[in-house]
Amino acid sequence: MLRVAATACEDRLAIASQGRRDGEIAAYKLSGQDAWHVDLNATADSNEDGALRFLAILALLASPGTAHRSNHPPKGSTEQRALFEKGQAGQSDFEQRLFVEAGFTPLADMASEKRAVIRALFESPYRMLPVSGVEIERGAGGSVTLTMIGRAGPIASSPLPTSTWSRLIGMQADLFEPRPYVPWDPPQAGEKPPAPPPICHGWTIRFGKSDGPGLGSASWGTCGGDAQSGADLAREIAKVAVATRPDCRFSTTDPFGSFSECFSPHR
Repeated sequence: MLRVAATACEDRLAIASQGRRDGEIAAYKLSGQDAWHVDLNATADSNEDGALRFLAILALLASPGTAHRSNHPPKGSTEQRALFEKGQAGQSDFEQRLFVEAGFTPLADMASEKRAVIRALFESPYRMLPVSGVEIERGAGGSVTLTMIGRAGPIASSPLPTSTWSRLIGMQADLFEPRPYVPWDPPQAGEKPPAPPPICHGWTIRFGKSDGPGLGSASWGTCGGDAQSGADLAREIAKVAVATRPDCRFSTTDPFGSFSECFSPHR
């Protein structure tokens, strides 16, 4: 059975359709734009599931309440700020749900146990490669362990130098800091939407962090990712993971491709 939910993600209104298996379709509308953008992120096991999700999102977009939104909160209003904050929370929930679907323990559970972890989930450009996730944990005694995680749970663990943890923490900079609210102008009636952006297929990396009771969530992508800390942290985690496999070689020119190849189940 399909379950459809709507949420404002950062500065966009996003609608996600969760399928019966593990695929999703998201449509979003950038602030001040009338055009809808559809993001297909489907990894379902059958064409039937993909078709059902696609039909569901088309039906939702065609509904009167969705296709034309005429009530926009005024710039700088309490309502606009609340919409932004709701979007921030929705984005974090979305990111961490992807981790759980990929076989990770919920981040909130790690925090409740006061476990210190940094995790990364790598999504290939076309969402077709079975890429394992990475979780790096600092133990109570200061030991550091890297665990590769697949949809069935942990795959393999390797000890890391204790200096790895402080190096990764130093690379985070403001990656996990909440994005500040910046008031935006609501669209005007009859305003012509801008031209759609060019199509780009690139790697997307999701991050999660639990440091005692604190939680952190973030995303970075090779298509338009402007956070240098996200790029640095993603590459370093991939490099550290590849280094645990003597039969693998990390590529500085294709860091995520070499990471994916190293941990491919078909290797």
